[in-house]
Amino acid sequence: MNEQEELMDNLLNVDLEIIDVVRELHQGNWDSVSLKQQVGDLLKIRDEMVQKLMSLKSDDDSCDCGHDHTHE
Repeated sequence: MNEQEELMDNLLNVDLEIIDVVRELHQGNWDSVSLKQQVGDLLKIRDEMVQKLMSLKSDDDSCDCGHDHTHE
């Protein structure tokens, strides 16, 4: 698994964890300060992972479409 695939897999896992925590918050009438903080922390982690993934993609000129995407 290359770094991009690993990041995408990790993003999926973080997204699923965010969904689980939001469901817990919803069931508890949005009262848990610690769960709200956990969602905030997970969203920050997710944002950082997306930025890293996008930077990796911008460094990769090949998208497997058969075209040359190099910018001279």
